[in-house]
Amino acid sequence: MEKETVKKRIKEKFGDKVEISDRSEKRVFIYAENEIWRELADFLFNDLDARFDTGCAVDDRDGVEVMMFMPYDRENYFVTIKTFARKPYPEIDSISPVITGAKWIEREIFEMFEVNFRGHPNLVPVLRSDTRPDDFYPHKREEKEKHEMSRTKNEGWERFKDVTGKPPEGENP
Repeated sequence: MEKETVKKRIKEKFGDKVEISDRSEKRVFIYAENEIWRELADFLFNDLDARFDTGCAVDDRDGVEVMMFMPYDRENYFVTIKTFARKPYPEIDSISPVITGAKWIEREIFEMFEVNFRGHPNLVPVLRSDTRPDDFYPHKREEKEKHEMSRTKNEGWERFKDVTGKPPEGENP
């Protein structure tokens, strides 16, 4: 479906509850309020024939921005739907009841950012190891203060020298 047609139909259905923005020739961003998030995803997927690809999240001081990417392959562009889940307990409706392929990415976003997806059929961590504390969400800003991190930001060069056997800087071999 052509990009302009998709934008027009979304605006007709949701009106002022969405904000539509063209970022480039191949990408349309649609910001939706939390209360219509699932309905918008359902409309794009089932009525406008978008394909669900994946999703991601970005932590902000006030909450977590959640994005889902829905491409139109024949027309070669993406629609990204976005919403914002406020802290301290970020929570939005799950889109997995209408798009079953969203189950895994919602579980990963839950595990990394502590976003509760209401209505998700099995919201449990995907990757969490047995040694990680239950209250550890590695991509949250607040985690740096709560838990001791196993690695430091700039230790990569030192670890590289250990692995490759290079002498420390300033020392002759």
